[in-house]
Amino acid sequence: MAPILSRFQGSIVVLICGLSFSFGPLTFRSVEEADAWQYLFWRSSSVAILSIIIICLARHNPFRAVAEAGKNQIIAGILMGVLFTLFIVSLSRATAAFVLLMQCTSPFYAAFFSRIFLKESVDRKTLTAMIFSIFGIGIMVGGNLGSGDAIGITLAAILPIFLGGYTVLIRSAPIQDPGVPVVIGGITATIVSVIVSLPGPGLNVPVNDIMMGCIGGGILIGIFAPLWNYAHRFVPAADVSLLLISEIIAAPIWLWIWMNETPTSTTLIGGGICLASVTWLTRQVARSTKDVSRFSKRVHGLYVGAAPIFKRPDLKKTNTETKGLQE
Repeated sequence: MAPILSRFQGSIVVLICGLSFSFGPLTFRSVEEADAWQYLFWRSSSVAILSIIIICLARHNPFRAVAEAGKNQIIAGILMGVLFTLFIVSLSRATAAFVLLMQCTSPFYAAFFSRIFLKESVDRKTLTAMIFSIFGIGIMVGGNLGSGDAIGITLAAILPIFLGGYTVLIRSAPIQDPGVPVVIGGITATIVSVIVSLPGPGLNVPVNDIMMGCIGGGILIGIFAPLWNYAHRFVPAADVSLLLISEIIAAPIWLWIWMNETPTSTTLIGGGICLASVTWLTRQVARSTKDVSRFSKRVHGLYVGAAPIFKRPDLKKTNTETKGLQE
């Protein structure tokens, strides 16, 4: 059986996944000739391929996994592919600072959707951490929001709404393979990037650029996204989106270390505030007497059979145990 995590343990998993995702901008900055759409192709295709391989290593048929996924997982997978694409297009039409600020509003949308569809309330600790994180991000970008066209600004504003919706969809999905949304998302973004790139520069890029795309996609997303999906079963939707801000905090640090892009003082101060708020929330959860999550008994929530470090659980046994809990 896949392990049952406490809310604190699930929070740590989300933080680790966020840190892994934060290396994505570094791989994108390391390309030599590829444009955004060419990079997106190699990134997304490697995500899909590696996710399929991992599902096979878990002794699960990937085609059967998709067929048994259910509509919520399939919609979530398509939404993941849309998120990949929205991020690229919004960056090409609006400043990175504005897109970054908009993305950090996703915890509020996740909290709103989870309240409506999952009947999950947001506790004061989470709400406090959310407010301080937004304040920290505001300091990070400072007055450097810059400008963008109407399409870029609109897409950047839609991006966090979709991210919050993805979190709720994954959390409401039945107990199935968490690698399925990743496979579908990778295939969706690959198709979009092919449609855009083939009429233009094509898909031929230097080996270095292909390698960067595969690292940014196959390794950073293909391996860690299923774990991130699994953590949704034990961590409230608002907390998942908030803890994922670790990605935005860490990304400038890696660019500073390896690309000599020195962050401004406001970036360091704002990032410190965000990091402090997320760390505070994690510590509060660890100290809580209700740390053992009631969500571990939910019928919904993905198992981690698609992650190579865990074994695929017996779904028949899981369903029997779930019925016993309900009785």
